[in-house]
Amino acid sequence: MKMKDIKNFAALVVVGCGLMTISSCSDSYMEEVNTDKTKTLTTDPNGQLTTALLQTYGDFGIMDTYRSYITGFTQHFGGGWNVSKYAGSVHFDDDEARLIWDRFYTIGIKNLRDAIAHTADKPNLNAILRIHRVYMMAVITDTYGDVPCLSVLGGLDETSSTPAYDKQEDIYNWFFTELTACVEQLDDTKDIVTGDVTKYDGDVNLWKKYANSLRMRYAMRISDVNPAKAQAEFEAAYNTDNYISASREEAYVKYNNSPFTYYDGSRDYDFRVNALGEILYGQDPASPSSLICATLMEYLKGYSDPRCYKIVRHYMNLKRSQIKPTKSGNVDLTDEVLAYNAANSGSETPCYPGYAWYSTNKDLKIGWVSGPSLDKMPTLKKLVDQNPEAGYDKNNYPERMMRPWLSIDFCQPNCSGILMTYAEVEFLLAEAKSKGWNISGEVVDHYKEGTKEAILHINKFYLEGDDNILESDITTYVNTMAAQYDFSDAETARAAINLQAWILHMMNPAEAWANLRRADYPVIYNRESLGDNGDFTYDGDGLKTPTRLRYPALEGKYNSANYQEAVDRMGGKDDWHHPVWWDVHPYNTKDYVIPE
Repeated sequence: MKMKDIKNFAALVVVGCGLMTISSCSDSYMEEVNTDKTKTLTTDPNGQLTTALLQTYGDFGIMDTYRSYITGFTQHFGGGWNVSKYAGSVHFDDDEARLIWDRFYTIGIKNLRDAIAHTADKPNLNAILRIHRVYMMAVITDTYGDVPCLSVLGGLDETSSTPAYDKQEDIYNWFFTELTACVEQLDDTKDIVTGDVTKYDGDVNLWKKYANSLRMRYAMRISDVNPAKAQAEFEAAYNTDNYISASREEAYVKYNNSPFTYYDGSRDYDFRVNALGEILYGQDPASPSSLICATLMEYLKGYSDPRCYKIVRHYMNLKRSQIKPTKSGNVDLTDEVLAYNAANSGSETPCYPGYAWYSTNKDLKIGWVSGPSLDKMPTLKKLVDQNPEAGYDKNNYPERMMRPWLSIDFCQPNCSGILMTYAEVEFLLAEAKSKGWNISGEVVDHYKEGTKEAILHINKFYLEGDDNILESDITTYVNTMAAQYDFSDAETARAAINLQAWILHMMNPAEAWANLRRADYPVIYNRESLGDNGDFTYDGDGLKTPTRLRYPALEGKYNSANYQEAVDRMGGKDDWHHPVWWDVHPYNTKDYVIPE
């Protein structure tokens, strides 16, 4: 997004980054994951809020798990080495899978706990800290299942170094109680919050709207496992008439337009840039991370979605900058690639789940994609003629160019980190209405408003001026899509709504995966039907898409009793195919069909 409204950002970041050094624990695992009771934090709680907010999307380590596993499970991205090796090959690696747990517990949650314990006299700051703690704990429990939560609510000197794993049902019940209490506590006549680096900038009335909207999100999350509780919580939040009801009220973290720092930034607790875009951009043009998965490409192309070629581009990026994405270093050849495809009776060739851009499978007729001759690509030929030694036409760069990439507009360091959008709230209202809950309006109207806003979300956060999607194209798409569904049928409505929610959540991987597992829409590829290609490590226990990540391996060593109790609740195995509590139904999948 075009960030013009960041005030005192540098000062806030300095406080936050300094805090990280103060709050680091020893190298011991249990000190790192829990608490060294001999140490306390002595810093401004506003700085701790800054750190926790920025870490949400600014921690390159956490984003590594998003890239390697989460975005592959959702089938938004595919074809990069990381996502193909881990998610695509259903290959478990503890070093990759534990990062959400390790980083959030040792940095964000730890700082929030300490700040909450020291802000009893600052009700607004205290409530905002607690709201973000709910958000972070939701990401953790939705990823792993039963986790330490209620057992680590106190200050750093109040918690056991071997905390119990709370049942997810109990954690969600606490979410509802905590969010309600925070809304009641926020008061614009009380303390001023200076550490808020979201769009809200300390506005407690907007934080109330966000907290109520989160309550609606989490109520919908449990709607299959506990429908009565879900309806009661959703309607209670809705009846406040104080939730996100316009795009100007959306919740997002603001980031700086600074150089990428990659793993050095994560090690140094430097969270100033959006690390999700950074990691999708990748560290090496020869090993792309942001190739579009066939699943997403087929939905965008198949429904003539006006977002398609705003999200998808084709680049020759041999000479790209690794400091930040630029148009000069990422030469956009999309129009020429599409013209070449059309002239040669070809089509887009996105990568299927588990297949890197170079992977093949003769039995399934998944083949190598050859680059065109230079006479078919005027811009590429010009690059080669101008600098024949650069290698634009060598080392498979033309072949990579033919694969659909994520537009660099989504990879900028100052892209906002999305917490919750107006479009999501409209989708929640649409689905709630389809369930017969007491919500005003019609399902189709909420669906249409949500879909319109989801497209405008692209304009607002990622595109500039003339690149914006036209209002006429948005209207045509929204009306065309709405006309295809019978919204009086709850299952049909669920499918329609959550296809759009899935596209919306492309740059919010944690919510994308959680909602995909909860709603079981859209239909994604059955990974097992795609087989293996011999390029990666396969664990030997099948290629079914997992429904959670396993616990960090060291939990079994240092917190063994509580770890084992949680594992026993799954039948005695830390099984990443065992659904979390609220995940009632399996993914809706389709088999890959071998082309004729």
